[in-house]
Amino acid sequence: MDCKTAEKLIPDFIRGRMETREAKHFLAHVEKCASCREELSIQFLVTVGMQRLEDGEAFNLNRELYARLAVAKRHVKIRERLQQGLYYFEAIAVLAVILVMTTVVF
Repeated sequence: MDCKTAEKLIPDFIRGRMETREAKHFLAHVEKCASCREELSIQFLVTVGMQRLEDGEAFNLNRELYARLAVAKRHVKIRERLQQGLYYFEAIAVLAVILVMTTVVF
């Protein structure tokens, strides 16, 4: 993922509206790119900070941003494991159907 694409995805990340594949690439890029990580931090501080000020809540936005990044990474890993499990299940189901069909034919 390049910086331009990552920067366009920042609002989606902040709002929690990112598909697993996008999130995986976005998180990998932000982890390696200091410029995009800084842009994420700035947009997060402005977006979430303004809302918190309006609500009158106390907050530590840096800690919250890093917590969101950690949660997003865990969610990506969980979704990838679930997807792999589905692939294995589908493969086993196909093999079972083939086995049943071959025993019925013979």
